Amino acid sequence: MRKVDVLIVGAGPAGSVCGYLLKKTGVSCLLIDHATFPRDKLCGGGLTPKCWKLLDELISGIKYEYNSIRNIRLTVEDKHCCDFTAEAELRIVKRKEFDNQLLELYKSVGGEFLQGAFLRYDEQPDRLVVTLKSGEQIACRYLVGADGSTSTVRHFLTGNHDNGFLILEQYEKKAPENRIEVGLSSKHNLRGYYYRFPNSEFDAVGYGANGSTAHTFQTFRDILKEKNIPETQLRGCHIYLKNDYPLNDRVILIGDAGGFASRVTSEGIKAAFETARNATEAIKSGRPFREVNAPLFAKMQKEERFAHFFFKPSTIRMLGWLCSTPRVVKWCFDRALRP
Repeated sequence: MRKVDVLIVGAGPAGSVCGYLLKKTGVSCLLIDHATFPRDKLCGGGLTPKCWKLLDELISGIKYEYNSIRNIRLTVEDKHCCDFTAEAELRIVKRKEFDNQLLELYKSVGGEFLQGAFLRYDEQPDRLVVTLKSGEQIACRYLVGADGSTSTVRHFLTGNHDNGFLILEQYEKKAPENRIEVGLSSKHNLRGYYYRFPNSEFDAVGYGANGSTAHTFQTFRDILKEKNIPETQLRGCHIYLKNDYPLNDRVILIGDAGGFASRVTSEGIKAAFETARNATEAIKSGRPFREVNAPLFAKMQKEERFAHFFFKPSTIRMLGWLCSTPRVVKWCFDRALRP
């Protein structure tokens, strides 16, 4: 039976960065994923200033391709429009390439990668024994679930198959304007938003909402029609936005697997890096992850309360009124994203 200190399931940003940080400190680890990399990933690919500056701190000197954006357009209720220029750039990456580069960085420091799928784990007094779908078994001190919102590690731990927040997306040819577009509306009485994120090759056009799958698909199709965007190949995924699972000192959930995406925007890359760092610290120090990651758990609770307020129809209408004063919208935006 293969033995490692840490087995990480999922080679996205959370898993690859966690593996990289662990290997840099001399901890033996194995990273597994069922996908063949490079693989595509449904995501607008936006790195906020908080996000890319944190990545620079974690991986000094990292280089990657991105489209630098500072021009933002906010549309509210399809009639209020506000254009402004952010004080710091947002970096739009192609997730297929970005995720693969993080995985290659992990390999470059001696990290081992295995293509395989998690099936189950069994707890023993001094270790966990993980069984893959292939039948292979791996003994480890820690199991890190970094396998996204539909995490098989979380499902095994909790039996919870809550679908969560639905994101729909398609790729579209690049618009002439190199800007991010976000649309909010209360007419559907849903917590939801429209977005258009331009990377260096194409635009990712998407819609996220907490309604039923059928209703969310129809709403997105209506939005595409209103904006004269031809429907091509719609893709969808659910974003898990809860931390309601039991915490286990030897089974650590990070990134989207742990439900750490923003409760307001569903953006999860920054939280992927934060939880990867915190998991590394917990493993190195022997402290419980629940203790090291306590500030982020508390932040998620605050965001849940704020999201409930933010998506109220009255708040959306107030945002529409604020669109008449772009400098106020810009001030709020810059302050929210300032590291």
